[in-house]
Amino acid sequence: MSIVVQKYGGTSVATKENLEKICEKIISYASKKIKLVVIVSAQGKTTDNLIAKANDYSSSPNKRDLDLLLTTGEIQTAALLSMMLNERGYNSVSLTGYQAGIISDSTYGNASIKHIYTENITRYLDSDNIVIVAGFQAVDKLGNITTLGRGGSDLSAVAIASSLKATKCEIYSDIDGIYSADPRIISKAKLLKKISYNEMLEAASAGAKVLHNRSVNVGKKYNMPIYVKNSIKQTSGSLVTDCTLDECEPIENNSIKFITKKDDISKICIVGDMIMSNKKAITKIFNLADKENVTIYMISFSELALNIIVDKEKAPSFMKKLHTILIEEE
Repeated sequence: MSIVVQKYGGTSVATKENLEKICEKIISYASKKIKLVVIVSAQGKTTDNLIAKANDYSSSPNKRDLDLLLTTGEIQTAALLSMMLNERGYNSVSLTGYQAGIISDSTYGNASIKHIYTENITRYLDSDNIVIVAGFQAVDKLGNITTLGRGGSDLSAVAIASSLKATKCEIYSDIDGIYSADPRIISKAKLLKKISYNEMLEAASAGAKVLHNRSVNVGKKYNMPIYVKNSIKQTSGSLVTDCTLDECEPIENNSIKFITKKDDISKICIVGDMIMSNKKAITKIFNLADKENVTIYMISFSELALNIIVDKEKAPSFMKKLHTILIEEE
């Protein structure tokens, strides 16, 4: 019997009415005798509200405790959806990331998945349960709860689908699929029926919010077909896949697929004579970025300056620490 993994985003699960519609969609799959694993996000703005609450109680929330707090949003959604399915007569069980066997490193706020032990999920599937998993979360080898970064429920879904060798992974949100540009900005954006992993990975890394870039990378690694669909409307959606010659474009094709932008980024400029040749300084910069979990999106050099693009929210702290290691300690 085939396994399908579905993921429903925050807007799709925002209200009780939305969850009722998701129940109908899940039941339609269950009636086809398909084993179903459903990954859910926190409802609506729950994660943002929890972050605001943490900042209200603490001027500098501990990262470990913040991760523990933030995971409660997805756990609530999973439990509520499972309750609704059971009330409708369908066997369902809700699992936290830990109960689903998702093991990560200890990088709080942006952990990387190391392994998924699927035995617990498989046991419930074999007992004809619909398995609902709280997305965005994992546990490290010491039992500490971690989160996978913004959009991490996509990663949870594709990683679980890959580990279970599922038939496909479906990502549901409030849009019809993957467009050639953000349809909220460009009204004539075209819905793409199919896009390659490489193209989607580039677009996601450059700011397209339709899919988490790390989830696309996992999909590519395990050749997991990813369908992006509307959670409310019946649409064919878009397929992210490893296109073969007989099903995609001609061998040589120069068509443009995507135009996107990335918001909330900052440029940090590090100035110093012949900085391109200063291997010691460059090594310090990248080691610090790794230590502080700062993603560097773009780098440009000149003889006198090194420019790096990072997330706006992390820029002030990163800049201070750069000043410490590059100027104060020299």
